[in-house]
Amino acid sequence: MSTTVTENASTRTGVLGGARLRYTWAPELGTRLTGQWVRPPLHLAKAYHADDWEISILTSPTAGLLDNDQLEVEVTVAAGAKAALISPAACRVHTMHAGYATVRQHYTVEAGATLDVWPAPLILQKGAALRQVTRLDVAADATVLLCEVVTPGRAAFGEAFEFTEWRSQLRIYREGSLLAYENFSCQPDRGDLSDWQAMYPSGSYASFYFLSPEVLGDVVQTLHELETPDATIGASPLRVGGLGIKILAADGISLRKTVFLVRNLLIKQTQQKFPHALLRAQTYFN
Repeated sequence: MSTTVTENASTRTGVLGGARLRYTWAPELGTRLTGQWVRPPLHLAKAYHADDWEISILTSPTAGLLDNDQLEVEVTVAAGAKAALISPAACRVHTMHAGYATVRQHYTVEAGATLDVWPAPLILQKGAALRQVTRLDVAADATVLLCEVVTPGRAAFGEAFEFTEWRSQLRIYREGSLLAYENFSCQPDRGDLSDWQAMYPSGSYASFYFLSPEVLGDVVQTLHELETPDATIGASPLRVGGLGIKILAADGISLRKTVFLVRNLLIKQTQQKFPHALLRAQTYFN
């Protein structure tokens, strides 16, 4: 992987959209979505409440991301609140002639709060170019499950690893101190993903970051011992109070099963009651 910079030469005028969401907690009410701004290509379905949580469903009613589209998501979970962001359908990153799409995300999780981000897969279609920038700011006693799922092509068309570039930068701060940092750029035609392709020629990818004030014990060893015949899990502890986890799987179904296993294991570690909607496997990997 490298950090080659390519100028965005596309002349298409992109769409600037996204969401700004704020969740707060109040006695006798629990968590509520108290601030929102949403603009296509994102759509926010009506939030619903369960077990003191507020669960929001984000969808993309448009075709997906095209040249020069920009998607910006900013989410704040105030002290004591519990919020989840989930998606019922995948988001396609389409063929781009010269440009790229950009996704920027910033999550802030305050004292005693919990955030669960469980999105649908990003599908990197043939000729797609995507740049992501993600920042997560968390309090010392906050809990976060941050998941990302990426599919390297349209499996139904026999398409795999034909996208142009996937570039991603992630920073996680705990109480203002840098806890984790990722920065990579990968181009299949340059051989950057040869190991992934050799292991799973049309496989999918998932990344987790799990932050918790609870003692994690031997959870890394437990993750490595999970029986996943068509998937590979790698996990390592962060400097304090968290884990980084990567998953490669042979196909979408195998990834779905493995993500489900990993999520349920991590949820048990939180010692919190999660709503049933966040405990069942989602269906969008099929």
